Amino acid sequence: MKSMRINQAFSRSQHGLTLVEMMVAMTIGLVLLGGVITVLTASQQTCRVNEAMARMQENARYAFQLLSRDIRMAGYRGCVGDVVAITNVLNNKNDFLWRFDQPLEGFEATSASGWTPALPSEVTSPLKGGDVGRDVIVVRGVEDSYARVISHASESADPGVELGSDFGKELQKYFDKPPSNSSFIVLASNCQGITVFQATGVSNVSGQKIIAHASGSGEPNTATMLGRSFTGGEVVRISTRIYYIRTNPGGIPALYWKRGSEKAEELVEGIENMQIQYGEDTDGDRAVDTYRTADLVADWENVVSVRIDLLVQSVEDNVTSQSQTYTFNGETVTPTDRRLRQVFSTVISLRNRAP
Repeated sequence: MKSMRINQAFSRSQHGLTLVEMMVAMTIGLVLLGGVITVLTASQQTCRVNEAMARMQENARYAFQLLSRDIRMAGYRGCVGDVVAITNVLNNKNDFLWRFDQPLEGFEATSASGWTPALPSEVTSPLKGGDVGRDVIVVRGVEDSYARVISHASESADPGVELGSDFGKELQKYFDKPPSNSSFIVLASNCQGITVFQATGVSNVSGQKIIAHASGSGEPNTATMLGRSFTGGEVVRISTRIYYIRTNPGGIPALYWKRGSEKAEELVEGIENMQIQYGEDTDGDRAVDTYRTADLVADWENVVSVRIDLLVQSVEDNVTSQSQTYTFNGETVTPTDRRLRQVFSTVISLRNRAP
């Protein structure tokens, strides 16, 4: 009996959860779980935005680095500078790709699908359409490192240009295995003159490289003689580089370049638009007096700097919660997608025309 009374008392002291208590507990748990999910979702979205922004900034920096490297060196002619005119012995020296007497040239997008002056056929598949067009810039000049000329025969007997051994790696690669197309164009210069010609062969004699530059029927050069002896000068490979906006295979606008007669190559994706103005010196003091678009430049020889505006978009869509309105080139645009966009600007001085 005593034991029974103890068990009954213990049984009466135990209590369970009612249905109401269980529902309240479940509701509190759901609220907490919803809060955690909201925090995680917000953190994930913030991470996507920050990552997209960082990638846009990186793409803009890299695009400016590539453009600046070439534009700064436009007009390089060795120690003679721009005092002496270039002697060009190429058969096609007046063609668009080989007009090295004009190191810088631009094409202004006057509409979504038109440029002034008209684009040459060498600019393949430029991006058209949209709210504004995309400008195109052309830089003609040095391609890579130089080689020293240790011997160059007189004009009466000119077997070729003999080079020294202090080659840059890129130039060594081309001289060891020169391409068979017209992109192997070189510039020979010293402090008295400059000549552009095509190398028709490279031989190795006593450890030195000999560059031949044949002329005549079927040859790329109009003259075998280069106009002077370049002993003590230098030889550099040169080409024409065209920078423009084009859609890549993934459907994303990107900055492309085309070197000489080679195929166009993608450089940086996410570059949606490029607008360019040219700083022109109108009084001869080598300082910018006014910035003009390409169609209004009076004399390309007077351009001493280039101002570039890039509109960069995030590669991924649905980064923002709604369409992001932006202002570029004086126009305010509301796109149909939900990508991030940012405008970046820089001014590049042409070193070879600086005061």
